[in-house]
Amino acid sequence: MMAITISTFRGMIQENSFICYYLSEECYRNGTRAYLKLHPTAKYQSAKASASRLLKKPSVKQAMKHKLDKMKGVNIC
Repeated sequence: MMAITISTFRGMIQENSFICYYLSEECYRNGTRAYLKLHPTAKYQSAKASASRLLKKPSVKQAMKHKLDKMKGVNIC
């Protein structure tokens, strides 16, 4: 059994929160805006680089695909 460390767990939560903001109407698939929502004190250029890095991570790609697949079945009013 693999133990999950606190930092790993914190990273997973941050990735999930980033994905939720990224897919929200407020940020509408803007990684920089989503990152700034999560880290409001970050500078724009650093948020842009961090968002780009997050969007390239396989775990984030997989989680986003899963969320998008779930959203396909939901009708928006």
